[in-house]
Amino acid sequence: MGEQRNTVGKVIVTGAEEHQGLAVIRGLGLRGVPVVACGSKRQSLGFYSRFATERHVYTSPFADERRFVADILRIARASGAALILPSVESTLVVLDAHRAELEPGCRLGAPDSATLEAAIDKVRTLELAEQLGIPVPRTAHGTSHSAILAAAKGLRFPVAIKPRGHQLYGKTRNALGFKVKYAATLDQLAAALPTLEPNGVYPLIQEYASGIGICVSALFDRGRPVVLFPYARVREVPLTGGISVLRRSLPLDARLKTYVERLLGALRWHGIAMIEFRYNARTDSFVLIEINARFQASTALSLDAGLNLPYLVYALYTGGTLDDSYSYRTGVEERWLRGDVLSLLAALVGETQRSSVPDAERPLPSRARLVRDFLRDFRPGMKYDEFKLYDLRPAAIECLELGRAVFDFARSWIRR
Repeated sequence: MGEQRNTVGKVIVTGAEEHQGLAVIRGLGLRGVPVVACGSKRQSLGFYSRFATERHVYTSPFADERRFVADILRIARASGAALILPSVESTLVVLDAHRAELEPGCRLGAPDSATLEAAIDKVRTLELAEQLGIPVPRTAHGTSHSAILAAAKGLRFPVAIKPRGHQLYGKTRNALGFKVKYAATLDQLAAALPTLEPNGVYPLIQEYASGIGICVSALFDRGRPVVLFPYARVREVPLTGGISVLRRSLPLDARLKTYVERLLGALRWHGIAMIEFRYNARTDSFVLIEINARFQASTALSLDAGLNLPYLVYALYTGGTLDDSYSYRTGVEERWLRGDVLSLLAALVGETQRSSVPDAERPLPSRARLVRDFLRDFRPGMKYDEFKLYDLRPAAIECLELGRAVFDFARSWIRR
């Protein structure tokens, strides 16, 4: 993949410790944009990219939000960067709460605060989607465990238990500390709720949406679609739903195009988003799960499919020219190997089965099938998130992280 050199301003990229942060750094660097890579760890993956022109460690927003903001302000002044692109949600929501301190000196590359609220608060998202005629799972929520349980009696089980929004976001702040849990019956839900002390906003309960995850990474310019990039979450960690570890670029389904354009158009969205759906093959239908107002794991996939989403986002916020002619290759597959190994190990030792609910549309494969599929996917043409010939050093760090993750998993399993 060749480089194009331009005379452009520096950009701060947060979340350099994550693989989507690395993908954003690479996407910008391939177009000659100087990247100030920022992460919460001294050995952040993105720091090792040859496209990181500067490297800075900040205080994790989970540890101290005020110190994190102070660190970003210091980095912005020292580097002279005029734009911040958050690649992880924790940095996005905290920086959004402190826009007045950041801007206009350093612009936050994200939709305005009111628009973000409609995306981060899942209840707001689902209410808007229903108004627009977009299918959503039936959902119950309340301000106490008893109110939630009463509202959930009318739902079809099994159900998913989810935080209403990010734990650091003001209007959804919580201490739940998980992405999703499941309850197969009302009795299981009644037993689970008292153990979930939110210390803030209570979780929402949602009818389980069966099927495969289909996502659309979308760039919008004040409500106008610039490009839509759909992909399938072929495999996840855990297998029952979570972070995608194997994904494939897809042609754009006409229904998804309508849903995404209707939803983000109504919000007059400005920037990057990922809209997650579940597709049920038996009923040939989609339901909306959530909006993610940031770069996703699909960023690396989009680059290998010929679509440089990070650079397009940069152009959007810096006055660059955007048109409607962007394209990408379908059928491109990308793998996050470390996550895939952990997903396999968890399934082999039975952890996935213990934490899941049966899904007739996506039954858990046998252990033999899991191993066969895992090995089969080391095939020619498979792309890997961190392993790029044009930027080799992050691959060495990822190998170390892979070894450490396997060791930690084995040690914790033996202790149990």
